[in-house]
Amino acid sequence: MKKMIIFASICLLLFITFLIITNKENNTSSKAVTKNDYYKNKITIDQLENDISNNKEKVIYFYQTTCFHCKLVSPIIVPMAEDMNINMQVIDLETYKEGWDKFKITGTPTVVHYKKGKEIDRIEGEQEETTFRKWFKKQK
Repeated sequence: MKKMIIFASICLLLFITFLIITNKENNTSSKAVTKNDYYKNKITIDQLENDISNNKEKVIYFYQTTCFHCKLVSPIIVPMAEDMNINMQVIDLETYKEGWDKFKITGTPTVVHYKKGKEIDRIEGEQEETTFRKWFKKQK
């Protein structure tokens, strides 16, 4: 009888351990999906150049996936822009290296506002959340 209780206890312990590990993996993978969602509203260099030449208003977030500051800023500004109904599109400068020179980007993160074919304003680098909020309000 003691052997049965010990065996049942070990099985229960293994089952609980399995559930905990599985739950942690699910939480980690759901966070990874969320991180990727920050960069889902992509635009190409050609599309942006075309939109600017057609006088479309654009707010563009220039970033790099390996940029430490972008990793800190993206979870702040992407949801903020969405909440403020700003259609902020993103360009990965690791993919589109020509964007550095074409749009005079000196570092990432950089958010640029284009209107009537011209750059109106930009905000560069890692800033406080309130600074980004003021900048976005100014662009509306």
